[in-house]
Amino acid sequence: MSYTNLLILGAVAGFTIFLGLPVAMLTTKPRWRALMTALSAGVLLFLLVEITYKCLETVEESAKSYFTGAHTATPLLYGAILFAGFSLGLYALTFFEEHFIGMAKESDPEVRSRRLSLMIAGGIGLHNFGEGLAIGQEYSAGAFSLAYLLIVGFALHNATEGFGIAAPLQIKKVDWKFLGIAGLIGGGPTFIGTILGSVWFSKNLELFSLSLAAGSILYVVGELLHIGKMHGQHRMAMTGILAGFFIAFGSELAIEVGSAVQANRQQPTVVFDVEISEYRFSPSTFEARAGDTVRFKIKNIGKEPHEFEFPDMKVESAIPPGDSGEVTLPSVKAGNYALQCDLPGHKEKGMSGMLVVTMPR
Repeated sequence: MSYTNLLILGAVAGFTIFLGLPVAMLTTKPRWRALMTALSAGVLLFLLVEITYKCLETVEESAKSYFTGAHTATPLLYGAILFAGFSLGLYALTFFEEHFIGMAKESDPEVRSRRLSLMIAGGIGLHNFGEGLAIGQEYSAGAFSLAYLLIVGFALHNATEGFGIAAPLQIKKVDWKFLGIAGLIGGGPTFIGTILGSVWFSKNLELFSLSLAAGSILYVVGELLHIGKMHGQHRMAMTGILAGFFIAFGSELAIEVGSAVQANRQQPTVVFDVEISEYRFSPSTFEARAGDTVRFKIKNIGKEPHEFEFPDMKVESAIPPGDSGEVTLPSVKAGNYALQCDLPGHKEKGMSGMLVVTMPR
């Protein structure tokens, strides 16, 4: 993939958000408007759960590694970044509303709905910035096929987010200029994140971006649920929240499964046979060269279930007793990657290892 193609596809991934915006053209009855609002709330609720989990996992893994003697960033630093990002995301929109939007003082439902739509676009934009970072990171690591897959997955995901921006709108005539601005606010950060992630990546920046998005989305979900309640269609609203949550979950599941399938289809340049049991990997240390596609063929010879996980690469496989599995890492970049079993107590009992990736000579 050339850098030009990366920029083009990164823009496509962000601007598919415009596919969901034309729903604002529809004049709907109150019960369908309630459904649309609740559906967007359901999508955002899933994003809130997903993002918050990733943030908390980063801090928890740092704390476990730090207090078991591993050399890693202090959990106090990660905790401070999480708190700062989440607080800023939550209070920034509150400050913006109170001092610039004045939503609480606005009685015109049309104006109120447009302002809420812009805030939704802002919260989604912060989240999409993190998605853009992921695309850029895979490009910088040389994992071009995975970068393509992320672009396709995020493009589909962003199309539903465009619907979330349009859902609260109460307009009689479509204002294409307004929809264009909202789309740029929501989708543009994907493109910006792609550029930034392709030239420079920081774990601290990733954590701050995700926690910032989580705080923003929490605020927006609260506003959406309040608006949905005003419609008085409680059963329709609950249906919308349920549907939106699982639509978002389905798209995320498709991305995760697709990533694993695509990786396993690649021809490996290095293959390791690994046996796992209570509580060890055998072998536990592996070496590869930057650019290698590394495949692990894993067999659980123990009596308990175990996990084979590289947390830094966000790759894992659960292996039941007596069963086998495969994990493929495409185009690995230089660095040291911790291997562990993430089941409670297993890592602490010594079930850990390391993949060392060096630059080719």
